[in-house]
Amino acid sequence: MKRIILLLLVIGVLFLVACGQEDTKEAASATDEKVIKVGAVPDGFPVSYKEDDDLKGFSVDIIKEIAKEAGYEVEWVTSDWNGVLANLQSGKVDTAINFAATPERGETYNFTEPYYSSKAVIATAEKNDTLNEVEDIKGKDIASMMGTNFENVLAAEFPDLNYELITYESNDVVYTDIASGKIDGLIYGREQLLAQISERELPLRIVGEPFGDQPVALPFQKNEENDALIEELNEATVRLKENGKFSEISLEYFDVDLLEDEK
Repeated sequence: MKRIILLLLVIGVLFLVACGQEDTKEAASATDEKVIKVGAVPDGFPVSYKEDDDLKGFSVDIIKEIAKEAGYEVEWVTSDWNGVLANLQSGKVDTAINFAATPERGETYNFTEPYYSSKAVIATAEKNDTLNEVEDIKGKDIASMMGTNFENVLAAEFPDLNYELITYESNDVVYTDIASGKIDGLIYGREQLLAQISERELPLRIVGEPFGDQPVALPFQKNEENDALIEELNEATVRLKENGKFSEISLEYFDVDLLEDEK
């Protein structure tokens, strides 16, 4: 009887050890999972937007594919643009979506190579007949979106034009104000506006020709670990453009292959 009890005790101990080892393996596996936390806005159609509680958009899909190519999972952290910047600065996220890679921001962050470059355009109301060329914005009220850099592209391309710049926090508000004639126009990205006008049937039109280039890249805090990650993501981006996946996503959202702009 004592032998039976002793045998049962040994079996129980071995079972507990085996369970402990399995739990340790699972914990190690979870720890080894490579994750990049990315800050994004939920209302930036078509770049990043919420639909049925899922985050979608051109940059969302591109970044997921780049991360996948490099062997990483993406964890999205959504907030307004101010929150995205605060989370990036505090380290609550590793990087941020649709981030203009400017020399000024380069003093604070290191960037991946741009995954695309956005052209700048001026949009106005369909019924507005006073804006037909970019130069017509002289003396007009022109809106810009908080967190973008297109107003700087406009100033660099047309330094002698005098206009009143008004910064908005919400896309929907600025579109309403333009359509109603409250303001004259908006400086924004060509791709975003084309998608907005087409998909949401906004009563807006683009003025003249696109101009300038705004490179968009992933920002990271300056340290050696992030420099190694940037190198991995750069290599993954090259592969994504070579295997046709980048063009496929670009055509899906804009009916334009943004790779053509790089040629």
